[in-house]
Amino acid sequence: MSESVSQKEFYEALAKVTKEIGDLTKEMTETKTLIRDYNGLRDKIDKFDNRLQSLENRNDNKKNYREYIAWLVALINTLLAIFMAIN
Repeated sequence: MSESVSQKEFYEALAKVTKEIGDLTKEMTETKTLIRDYNGLRDKIDKFDNRLQSLENRNDNKKNYREYIAWLVALINTLLAIFMAIN
């Protein structure tokens, strides 16, 4: 069984395929733009996260430093109390 296609039907089918390819190209371009924007946002988030982590580490170091000073003061006070009790 052979099926013949008229030139008009062929042209319409070709025009439909051409339009679909054009639409697909447009969607691919939009997707590429969205991916590029996402990657840029991802980089910004990573930089912000690193900066936040650095600030938190610095804060932790300050807390540790203060804690060591508090222990040192407590030790000195204890030693002075023992020394005063002996004398």
